[in-house]
Amino acid sequence: MKKTLLLTCMLLLGAISVYAQTQTVTGRVVSEDEPDGIPGVNILVKGTGIGTATDIDGRFSIGVTSADDVLVFSFIGYNTQEIRVANRSEISVTMVADTRALGEVIVVGYGEQDRRTLTSAISSIKGKDVENIPIVSPDQFLQGRAPGVVVNSESGEPGGGMNIRIRGTTSITGNSDPLYVIDGVPIISDNLAATTFGQPTNPLADLNPADIESMEILKDASATAIFGARAANGVVLITTKRGQSGKPVVNINMYAGISEPWRNPNEIRVDGPTFERLQNEASRNNWIDRNGSLDALNPSGQPYNAPFPNPDGAIDTNWLDEIFQTGSIRNLDASVAGGDEKIKYFVSANNFFQEGLVRPADFERSSARMNLDFMVTPRLKIGTSATYSVNTRNRALNGNAIAGALSTAFFYPSNFPIFNDDGTYFRPFWENPVAVANETDYLMKTTRIIGSVYADWEITDGLVFRSTWSIDNNLVEEDRYFNTFLAAGAALNGSAQSFVTRSNNWINENVLTYQKNFGSNNINVLLGNTLQENQFLRTQAFGQGFPSNSFKRIESAAVKNASSTGTSWGIASFFTRINYGYKGKYLFTANMRADASSRFGVDNRWGYFPSIAGAWRIVDESFMEAIRGTVSDMKIRASYGITGNQGGIGDFQALGLWGGMRGGLNLGGVGQPTGPASYVDAPGIAPNQLANPDLRWETTAQFNVGLDVGLWNDRLTLTFDYYDKQTRDLLLNVPVPKSLGFSILTQNFGEMQNRGFELGINASIIEKQDFTWNANFNVSRNNNLVTRLAFPFSTFTRDYVRVEEGYPLNSFWVHVQEGVDPQTGDIIWDTMGDEEFNPNIHRQIFGSAIPRYVGGFTNMVNYKNWDLMVFFQFSEGGDILNYGRFFFEHGGERATGYTTQQLDRWQQPGDITDVPRMASRNYSANLRPSRHVEDGSFLRLKNLSLGYTIPSPISSRVGIGRARIYGMAQNLITWTNYTGLDPEVSTSPSNLVSGVDIAVMPQPRTYTLGVNLTF
Repeated sequence: MKKTLLLTCMLLLGAISVYAQTQTVTGRVVSEDEPDGIPGVNILVKGTGIGTATDIDGRFSIGVTSADDVLVFSFIGYNTQEIRVANRSEISVTMVADTRALGEVIVVGYGEQDRRTLTSAISSIKGKDVENIPIVSPDQFLQGRAPGVVVNSESGEPGGGMNIRIRGTTSITGNSDPLYVIDGVPIISDNLAATTFGQPTNPLADLNPADIESMEILKDASATAIFGARAANGVVLITTKRGQSGKPVVNINMYAGISEPWRNPNEIRVDGPTFERLQNEASRNNWIDRNGSLDALNPSGQPYNAPFPNPDGAIDTNWLDEIFQTGSIRNLDASVAGGDEKIKYFVSANNFFQEGLVRPADFERSSARMNLDFMVTPRLKIGTSATYSVNTRNRALNGNAIAGALSTAFFYPSNFPIFNDDGTYFRPFWENPVAVANETDYLMKTTRIIGSVYADWEITDGLVFRSTWSIDNNLVEEDRYFNTFLAAGAALNGSAQSFVTRSNNWINENVLTYQKNFGSNNINVLLGNTLQENQFLRTQAFGQGFPSNSFKRIESAAVKNASSTGTSWGIASFFTRINYGYKGKYLFTANMRADASSRFGVDNRWGYFPSIAGAWRIVDESFMEAIRGTVSDMKIRASYGITGNQGGIGDFQALGLWGGMRGGLNLGGVGQPTGPASYVDAPGIAPNQLANPDLRWETTAQFNVGLDVGLWNDRLTLTFDYYDKQTRDLLLNVPVPKSLGFSILTQNFGEMQNRGFELGINASIIEKQDFTWNANFNVSRNNNLVTRLAFPFSTFTRDYVRVEEGYPLNSFWVHVQEGVDPQTGDIIWDTMGDEEFNPNIHRQIFGSAIPRYVGGFTNMVNYKNWDLMVFFQFSEGGDILNYGRFFFEHGGERATGYTTQQLDRWQQPGDITDVPRMASRNYSANLRPSRHVEDGSFLRLKNLSLGYTIPSPISSRVGIGRARIYGMAQNLITWTNYTGLDPEVSTSPSNLVSGVDIAVMPQPRTYTLGVNLTF
């Protein structure tokens, strides 16, 4: 019996042994984004050393020893899954993306870094979180989504300029735009248009937003100092998509829609009869003020006569309806990506078109991109990133341009006709608005190539050398023709301008990186150098007197004139960075960069920009063990460093310059003599700039302290930063004795500070298989103050904007209005303690365009196959000078049209209002009333999208791996007390002038329908 039992046990054990040695499990690993299989997924038998990885199609085969074995599936960017074999021979696995893991590795200057070990203040935006939003340029992604970053669309012109400030404006007359680095290439972000045409163009509109993988915003000195000379305003790192190992994946994304003003512009203008009634009222009031009563005669013995005896029968021309249009928008993106162990590729193409709200503005871009990575040997990799873009703009005068269609539509009263009786445009003074909309002929074409080639050589384990050569070449062609239907062309039988601008930029970078772990010590050392040169060339030609409007090329002009100019600058740099970590919780970073710029004198050419930072991962300490289930991450950061700025000055600003000019005709207005060096037709030279060999770098020192916290396995994360930025040696134009022959000299004088805080919160509110809800919120505040200035000065038309020590930039200089007398209807002025109001004396700073708080709030909800995204943007506390009110709330003092603010005027005793009685003394041209400075706070439903992903069994029937359809609305609702067309736009945007609005094309409300297809 015992022998029988023993034999039976031995047979059973043998059978189990045979099973353990021979069972094989096969299967396939897929995901929603990779329905055809994920290559490279790691698969381990839990508790053993047995493992494998999926092939190019996501398939795997692995041996197991027991039905109770557990297979562990892991891959970067996805949640790890554990699956029990349970006697199965085939297992299919669907990986779920881990949004938190995707954010762990972020791009930093000259490399990547795990966010857990980051010592710097960096915000990151993933391209997939903002894909399919109908925007022209990638910088619009930043609006309201990154704390500490203020992004304003300065107008609604397609392809128009953006005003971006990272932690405030750091310079007064220098450049305050951030440095943009695309795939390691510092690009040229200057406006290259020969004329702003009322608003600058946006060079970043040359790039296709759909190509972007991620955007990192470097904010504190520890993050930016590695870029040294150009990093005082922050750095935006843009990383484009690259290929991955696996079978080719084709993506096609397209959308189309329409756009309209978010606020009806007719709400802020008056019709023809109302215009005439208001003019009559002003006329009556002025007659009474001068002559005592309406029945009295004037000094010439004449009785009162109303200027418009029959207002009810007035013409009513709706100028705004004549120039506005319902704009169209369309976009098509196509890309293919894939590769294997040797070569990886990403190729894309794009066509984008958008019409502006005001005719004839439109923008079209066609672009292509190719990113390649080729593993030559196990230790040598080479690659390239290249984009080619062609865009065309039909431009419309926009902003502070008195001849623009929108501005003249407000200037022209509604009781004016569009045409004369003979069919010509009615033109009593400025250009007719409809003529501007119909006859403007200004085409701007930009051709741009941004490309780089690199080689990575792993010299030995941990030691890598990278060499990169890059170019950013721009060709801008502008052709403008004033036909004989326009005032500018009628007297000259047609007038034409042509500009050809080239900006050629090359850069070479060589970087050596060494990384090594020594037990508990981790060290990463970087050493590199950069050489960069930019060449700027412009040829310009003018002509007048054309046979007819069918001939627009200057070749056909009777009178011609041409000229050309050119300049260049260069930078040589050396830099190093050391990252050190002990046990992964005590972290240290040090940077040093030295830059030499050709723009400064020989003795001050070099600038040195160091930084130091440290961080402590408190969560990894043993005393946190008890609460680690709740507090999953906690880190304190601190940094200090210095960065530089050379932007905003001439390429040879330190030198004494002479200019040569020929007599006769100049370029700005054909037929006028040139400058003082010319004499009749004889050539001559004259000094045009004083030398300043002491000119040196403008520098910004910044201190930052931050806290990063994660709760409940990082389902709730919080980032808080406080910063203090001090800018010194401001590059300013300072007055000099006129005995020198010049009035100003560019010098280093002045100081400014920016202090503030940033808060970012991310929450995974619900995480279920069929239902997820993620939200993020950010808010920031920046306090700007000019702390040292040689002298106060005013800028903008009528000196409305003031720069003065002790006040922030973009301050408004006005006569402070304390109200309107309810009995008389006259303005009550702040006389600053004096008895009588004097407009030449009692003018003071009142408000600033810089907002107190800015931020955004995003909700992303997924339920089964549905997805919903709701994004709000807000700005609180910034003031806007509604400059249009100066002209269009004029109380009868001008012949221009009225805006509806005039309807709130004082009319009889007891009226409570801030708009005074219509009389000359309340609307004199030398008055700058503070009521025109309005609260520009707003809350905007920026983006709302709803999408549906067609179930894969259905889409796969027609060969589509994934198909999603969606609808989106942009700028859907705006809550604001601002009375203008848009609280976000600004006339003549610059460091000095911001938050000023007159006839700027508003941002559109856009509705689009789209589809995403993956094959």
